[in-house]
Amino acid sequence: MRSSQPPLGQAGPSFGMPNSMKVDQSLSARPILRMVGGVVVLAASLSVAGCKKPEAQAAPPPPMVGVIKSALMTVPILATPNGTTRALEEVVVRARVRGFLTERHFEEGSHVKKGQLLLVIADQSYRVALLMSKAKQDEAEAALKKAVSSKGREVAAAQLALDEAQLALSTIEERRARALHSRSAGSAEDVDKAQADRKKFDAQVEADRAHLEQARADYEVGILAAKAQVEAAKASVSDAEINLGYCRMYATIDGRIGEAKVKVGNLVGPDAMGGGSFTDLATIQQLDPMGIEIRTSSRYLKRATQLIHEGLTVQLFHTGFDGDDEHPYEGTCFFIDNAIDETTSTFLVKARIPNPEGTLLPGEYAKLQMVVDRIKDAVVVPESAVMETEAGPVVYIVDGEGKVAIQRVKAAQSYQGMRILTQGLDAGVPVIIQGLQLVRPGMPVKAEAAVIPRPVEDEATAENQAQAGGKSTPSAPQAKAKPAH
Repeated sequence: MRSSQPPLGQAGPSFGMPNSMKVDQSLSARPILRMVGGVVVLAASLSVAGCKKPEAQAAPPPPMVGVIKSALMTVPILATPNGTTRALEEVVVRARVRGFLTERHFEEGSHVKKGQLLLVIADQSYRVALLMSKAKQDEAEAALKKAVSSKGREVAAAQLALDEAQLALSTIEERRARALHSRSAGSAEDVDKAQADRKKFDAQVEADRAHLEQARADYEVGILAAKAQVEAAKASVSDAEINLGYCRMYATIDGRIGEAKVKVGNLVGPDAMGGGSFTDLATIQQLDPMGIEIRTSSRYLKRATQLIHEGLTVQLFHTGFDGDDEHPYEGTCFFIDNAIDETTSTFLVKARIPNPEGTLLPGEYAKLQMVVDRIKDAVVVPESAVMETEAGPVVYIVDGEGKVAIQRVKAAQSYQGMRILTQGLDAGVPVIIQGLQLVRPGMPVKAEAAVIPRPVEDEATAENQAQAGGKSTPSAPQAKAKPAH
C-alpha cells in the first residue's frame, strides 16, 4: 500500500488553494524540521555526557601569612611614679613699709629679670625721716668731738698741783711758827693758825686728787657715750635708708611674675603701729628649669640613692587634649630629703626638667617614667602576635615543615608594640602576626616577612632628621616591666 501523504518536498492535495500558496507552505516547513533535528541531537549528546564520572578538583594553595622572628634585646625596666611640678625658686613680693602704691613697672604674667624694678610706694615721708636721722647723726658726731677734746683732766691736774704747792708752803710756815714758839719768839696763836692752814691744804690736795681721777674716768666714759650716740644715729640713718629702699621693690630672681594682687592707688603695708602682716603684692616663680616632687616608698631609698648618684633621668607626661602628652625634654633627679615621712613612710625626691617654652606650671599633677634597670637578652615579639586564651597566652608559629603550630608562652608587660616572653619561646622563631584568621594548627602556609608600621612619633623624628640633613637609624623597640611602687 502507498502512503496517503506525499513525500517530503512534494505538495499534497490543494483543497481548493491556489498553487502559489502551496509552494510557500512547503518552503516554511523546512526550517522547522531542521530545528527539531538539532534538538534531538543535543538531547542525545547531553544524555551521553551525563553518564561520565566528574573529574577531581585541584587543592587550593596554602594561605599567605606574615611572620616576624622573635628577637633578643636589652629591655629597660621602667618605674612610673606620679609627681607634682614645683617651682625651684619662688619669691613673694611684699610691702615692707606702709604707704600708697603709686607705680607698677611690669605686665602681669610676663618674664622679669633679676634687679628689674617692679613696684613703687610713695616715699616722701621716708625721705624726711632719712634727713632727720642724718641730722641726729651729725649732732652725735659733734658731741663725740667735744668729748674727745675735753680738758677736764688737765684742769683737775693743775688744781691738784696748785693745792700741793699751797700744802708745801703751809707746812713750812707751820714748822717756822713752831720753831719761833720754842724760842719764845712767837705766840701759840701763830702756831695754831699755821697748823690749821696746813691741814686745810692737805685736805684740799686729797680732794684734788679724787677730782683728777673722776675727770679721767668722765673723759673715757664721755667718749664711749658719745661714740654710742654716733653709732645709734648711724643705725637710725641706716633704718631710714632701708625703709626708703622698701618703697622701691625689685625682682630678686629671674622668672615669670603672676597677677598683681593689689592695684595702683591702694594703701599697702603693715598698720600704722607697725603690727599686722606685710601685704602680698605679686609672686615670681622660676619656670625654667621646672622642679618635680616625687614621693617614693622608703623601701626604695637605697636603690634611689644609687640611681640618683649615677644620674637618674626622668621623662614627664602631662594630660593634654588627646590624652597624655610627652614633655619634649628629659629631666634629672638631683635631691633626696633628709627625713622619711612617718605618716606615709615615703621620702621626697626632687628632679629638674628643662621648660624653655613654659608649657609646665607649678602645681600640675604629672606621670613620670624612669629607667631603673635593664634586662639583657630578653625574648620579645610584636604585641599583636600574642593571643590571650583560657589556657593562657599563646603564639602561632611556623615550624620547620612550613606548618602552623601553637606555642604556649609566659608573657610580661608590653612597651612600644613589643611583648616580653619570659618562657616558652626562643629567639629566631617565626611568629605569625598577619593572617591569623586564615590559619589553624597543622595547616601548611606560605610565610613571608611582615612589615610592622612605624609609630607616628618615629616617623616624625625621621622626617625632622631628614629635613636637618641627618640620617635616621631606627632603633629596636624596647619592652618594659614595672616594679611595684
